Amino acid sequence: MAETQTKKDIFTVSTSPHIRCDESISKIMWNVNLALAPAAIFAIYNFGIPALKTMVVGILAAVVTEYVVQKIRKKPVTIKDGSAFLTGLLLALNLSPAVPLWIPVVGSVFAIIVVKQLYGGL
Repeated sequence: MAETQTKKDIFTVSTSPHIRCDESISKIMWNVNLALAPAAIFAIYNFGIPALKTMVVGILAAVVTEYVVQKIRKKPVTIKDGSAFLTGLLLALNLSPAVPLWIPVVGSVFAIIVVKQLYGGL
């Protein structure tokens, strides 16, 4: 019986995360962007300049929107962490390369303002 009580005493109850590592959000985001690079390159190879334009416009719209929103809200600017870049890239990779360029702009602006910044960012 005493043995069972000592085993019970070794458990610690705490809030998450229970496993910690030294990776930062920035490092994780840029690693995800790097992991998507082959897909982006293959899309450009298959669909040409229209795919590249869609990606560049989506990424630029997301990064600029995040910068402007954080400046307006007087929050620290976090565009270097790669999350806005990732948002624009993911959106562009889900769109047709023949899509009008205003669509990735509207999608990126909506994603950053409504989905990310309205709820406090990362």
